[in-house]
Amino acid sequence: MAFSLEEVKQLAEKSGKVNPVDLAEAVNAAVHLQVQLEEVLVGRRLMGEEELGGILAASRGLEYVDLKTVEVPQEVLKLIPEEFAMTRHVVPVRIEAGVLVVAMEDPTDLEAVEFAKKQAGREVRLVYADKRGIQRALRGYKGSLQEEFTQLVEESVVKTSVGQTPIGELAKDVSIVKAIDTLLEFAILEDASDVHLEPLVNEVVVRYRIDGVLHDVLTLPLEIHPALVARIKILANLKLDETRLPQDGETEFKSEEGKKVSLRVSVLPTVQGEKVVLRVLEEVLQHFSLMSLGLNAKQMEVMGRSMVKPHGMILVTGPTGSGKTTTLYTILGLLNMAGVNISTVEDPVENRIRRVNQTQVNPRAGYTFANGLRSLLRQDPDIIMVGEIRDEETAKIAVNAAMTGHLVLSTLHTNDAPGAIPRMLDLGVEPFLLASTLELVVAQRLVRKICPFCKKVAGQVRDWAVELKRIIENETELAQVMGLLPVSEVKGEGEWRCHHSGYKGRTGLFEMMMIDDEMRELITGRTTAVQIKEAAMQKGMQTILVDGIGKVKEQITTMDEVLRVSLT
Repeated sequence: MAFSLEEVKQLAEKSGKVNPVDLAEAVNAAVHLQVQLEEVLVGRRLMGEEELGGILAASRGLEYVDLKTVEVPQEVLKLIPEEFAMTRHVVPVRIEAGVLVVAMEDPTDLEAVEFAKKQAGREVRLVYADKRGIQRALRGYKGSLQEEFTQLVEESVVKTSVGQTPIGELAKDVSIVKAIDTLLEFAILEDASDVHLEPLVNEVVVRYRIDGVLHDVLTLPLEIHPALVARIKILANLKLDETRLPQDGETEFKSEEGKKVSLRVSVLPTVQGEKVVLRVLEEVLQHFSLMSLGLNAKQMEVMGRSMVKPHGMILVTGPTGSGKTTTLYTILGLLNMAGVNISTVEDPVENRIRRVNQTQVNPRAGYTFANGLRSLLRQDPDIIMVGEIRDEETAKIAVNAAMTGHLVLSTLHTNDAPGAIPRMLDLGVEPFLLASTLELVVAQRLVRKICPFCKKVAGQVRDWAVELKRIIENETELAQVMGLLPVSEVKGEGEWRCHHSGYKGRTGLFEMMMIDDEMRELITGRTTAVQIKEAAMQKGMQTILVDGIGKVKEQITTMDEVLRVSLT
């Protein structure tokens, strides 16, 4: 370990970049979650990666290198063996005047330094790089996915084309096992959220969903498709001989870098064969920061006031894939302290949070959201998270729990925050009960962020005002939009670090509706969602569209992205 918790704390304190209260909370979180303090400081946006990296490097008399922005040539990488680089987190970066510049996460590892000198056959100059930068640079050893698969495919086609070997045996063949492992390794390296194996007439297409968008990454011969599917079925404990009905399962995978993920597996029979989708989920969610979700200062204040209340209900709404669960997990992570009992009932458990009692629904065994919630209430909880309110029974139990001294967090499928009110009433919740328990409704969407490495001002900007006047019907919302509309727009040109898309990473757009006394009267009177929205906007609520245009003005995302997600 290059830096102890106490050393990082002292350096952050000495820098004056973090106020004492935030630093103390970050230290407590690092100890409680058993993660490095550096991860908490960066995850909570208390310090930037480059800023913190520079301070840590300077304390060792070294230069800091942000390896996430560097593409290391293959001839330089070959100077240090891959296995050693992966094990000791050592990356050769470049050669300067005959000296090899080597980045290390732990520059005190003198044995690794000496080994690097011997392997390279030249003098070595050390620089410091953080954990994420090192992991990003180590990807360079992998080459392209197509290169990795060339030999594997040749071996697999020969074996599968013979047609004599049972499918279960083929699925255990070394080449097929390696093929699936390689697909998952690259998915993790590319931060993909989903892996798709899609059989077509003459080939199989492999696609990764990155930043919410699917990308074709590989085409494979159709002959090896059954063996690949069988291998995935074995990992997920699914039936090998069932090819006519959909199947769902789960498994785990640990990358060569040691990153552990959970995989949700879905197999669907199509006319061309079985299509497989693997959802990639991190085992442990470590960064709990409202700012990292994309909330601005005012939104964080609103959220902060609601989430620290001892009882009541917070609802997060939006379509599938809009980041609702991540928002709930972030709230749980921030509330997760030694003196608090937090319990959840989810479908599925997407991330594991230390010291949170997480349970997963199992309808076949009779464990639903409703009876799961009943069971949680007998466990003396302070905070309860219900993955989704989708029926009358769950809705009523959740509201009653919020009435009896519990903070209840849950999600709904509505397009905006005001729409949550009629939705809960439609589920049979009494208006006076909903009015007395509901504290905050958050609607959200996810947009792609402009790639920081290739962003530039667009040459010609469309006249968005005309189009927005046509789209927006609410006059209050239109006035807010016109007041934020930027004069110019920034876009990404596209380059290797963003897969030539112009976008890298995602952030949230939010609509926050606080429930005060006036809003409670509207709920009790069964006021329409349109009237509730107007009242909320008069009180200062920003819609998802308004929040998005604010992020366009701040050069975080583009107008095309905002309109793509906010009008659905």
